[in-house]
Amino acid sequence: MSQEKISDYLIYREIVKKLLIVVGLWPYDNPSIFYNFLPYIQIFVNVFLCFGMLGFVQKNFKNIGLVTKGMSIMTSLMSTIIKVVCFIKNRSDAMELHKNLDPHFTEILQDLKLSKFVLKRFSVVKHLSCTFTIIVTISCALRLIIPISIMIKQIKLNIHPVRYPLLFPSVFPWKVTPESYIYEFEFAIESFAVVTLCFITLSVDCLFTFYVYQMIGQLREISYCFKNLTEKSDSQSILRKCISQYQILLKSRDILQRVYGPIVLWIMVTNAVIMCTIAFQVTQMDSVTLGRGLLIFTWISLKILQTFMYAWSGSCLTLEAEECRDSVYACEWYGNKRLMTSIIIILSQRPLILTACNFSVVSVEIFQMVINTTVSYFFLLQTLEPEA
Repeated sequence: MSQEKISDYLIYREIVKKLLIVVGLWPYDNPSIFYNFLPYIQIFVNVFLCFGMLGFVQKNFKNIGLVTKGMSIMTSLMSTIIKVVCFIKNRSDAMELHKNLDPHFTEILQDLKLSKFVLKRFSVVKHLSCTFTIIVTISCALRLIIPISIMIKQIKLNIHPVRYPLLFPSVFPWKVTPESYIYEFEFAIESFAVVTLCFITLSVDCLFTFYVYQMIGQLREISYCFKNLTEKSDSQSILRKCISQYQILLKSRDILQRVYGPIVLWIMVTNAVIMCTIAFQVTQMDSVTLGRGLLIFTWISLKILQTFMYAWSGSCLTLEAEECRDSVYACEWYGNKRLMTSIIIILSQRPLILTACNFSVVSVEIFQMVINTTVSYFFLLQTLEPEA
């Protein structure tokens, strides 16, 4: 069973790495010029489309249904921009974080007894990430499939002139006519944006869970050392190792907050807005096709699961840090003055919790807050709608 868990972990690690490589965000020491330039291409494409959707919102400002439709998609693209910018700005920190956590965690897995303890409940992370991957892939695929299927259906039914829909609602200063180079260019740009949205969402969000789990694994290693501390053990050597490791974890926590703080704060604020606008759009529809209904369901599920993954990961880290402190306190340190001093120093360390830009603790409580805010915004939109 332990070998199977190790295999699952290594597969999970490799998938996350490949997703990050595709979008140019994996922390390489000496990346190529194209690899460094790739994230900037994604930023340009998403900024370009955000301006187009801002034009759509401005044109339909008096129609709350269309405004919410444009804003929900534009906010998702802005999330992609923020994620890429945070990784570009903190590239050196991302490299340091990876070097602090990944090699040591891989070393821990070499000990089969310890790996069984460290990889406890990894199946939850695996299933949560798999579910998230499926939902994100289906949601992004539907954004590509629905417009193409509409065009194919019109051609089969000999409907003329054929209506050529785009993937996103947007208004640019130039006129987009069917079967023109401008339409083909915009369709290609929007398709690239959807693919980018899919890969960046999967890679960045799963990487957060991945690094938090590695931190949890190292906390479990510290707990394991103290639980097996006896009179015959070299207590001073074990203490030095554990204190050094805990300091690395504190440093890793600080780096993780710098890289992901703005991302988590943005997600927690905007996901509530996106979910309530999507729900409001549904109430404005006279009928919903199967494809559109599936897209709406997967989009809302994506936002709920994305919010939960961040919040749950933060809570798991806090809980594991508390269990680690309990293990330290419960070890056989009574009567040993040298050991007592070291234990007191360990117990007096700062708690290992994650915050979003020092604004809020990342925990399941913030997930509950997002859901409550979504409901509140939805009722507010319903109140404003008759006045529009």
